[in-house]
Amino acid sequence: MRWPAGVKETLLKLKTVSKERHKKKTTVFSTRTAYGKKLDLSPSEKAQLVEGLTPREKETFFILLGGYSLKEAAEQLNIRYSTVNTYQSAIYKKLKVNSRAELIINYRDLCEGEQGG
Repeated sequence: MRWPAGVKETLLKLKTVSKERHKKKTTVFSTRTAYGKKLDLSPSEKAQLVEGLTPREKETFFILLGGYSLKEAAEQLNIRYSTVNTYQSAIYKKLKVNSRAELIINYRDLCEGEQGG
């Protein structure tokens, strides 16, 4: 397909600008551990990410941090296993982790703060 003069260059510029904007928004620095990545976030930044969870996701978050399985979480919340699994996926995405180990490594201090307060 032949583009009119300047259109292709304009589209490429817009695409590059869009990629840069997206990259700036989602960049979170981390270091690798034996069990996953450790996010370089302050406690207030972590708390802000947790505040972005829905109320039901927050309940699920604290249950998962407590070491309960998805099945046990479903029983405690009186919902289906598949629903808890969906919440877990949303939590991982919003908190920028990929596994339960990473969730615990990065957010257990928030759980301890909740229990102590």
